[in-house]
Amino acid sequence: MSAELSRRRFIRASFWTGLGATLLGSVGLFLDFFYPRNVRGFGAPVPAGNVKDYARGADPKHFLEGQFWIVNLDPAEKRPGGSGAAAGLLALWHKCPHLGCTVPWRNNFTFEGDTGWFRCPCHGSTYTKAGVRVFGPAPRSMDTMKIDVDASGNITVQTGARVPGGPDNPQRAIQAPGLAT
Repeated sequence: MSAELSRRRFIRASFWTGLGATLLGSVGLFLDFFYPRNVRGFGAPVPAGNVKDYARGADPKHFLEGQFWIVNLDPAEKRPGGSGAAAGLLALWHKCPHLGCTVPWRNNFTFEGDTGWFRCPCHGSTYTKAGVRVFGPAPRSMDTMKIDVDASGNITVQTGARVPGGPDNPQRAIQAPGLAT
């Protein structure tokens, strides 16, 4: 028996070793899909503070991690860009339904003699505080997200549960015990 390694035997061993390593890596990647990671941010439940943090009628609060705005609608607000006479918490997806631009709250923007609107910087779609479209090329109002409030008043927004926006956005606001007035 020869102790020296022939070239042919070395190449054959290298081939089978490389093929085995490739197959083992592929199986490892395949099995990795069966173990979900801890989902955070958009698409997962996102904590949004406590109901006491939201004064009725105050400017909306933006949550970049979850890609949404939270508004505490005031039913006494009769202005054109207001709540539509609805009350409660409303979570609005921060993307414009037209082309997906991020829609900021413009508290100093004046439209129709009223100040404070959501306004898309891309094509000028304008929305009320309740996310209802009043002007621009957007095909509908801003999308809303489901809000859960626990017994302690802690708010969780279900960012994976989006509902296409419509003129009924203000009626989607939820009433929560302990909501700031």
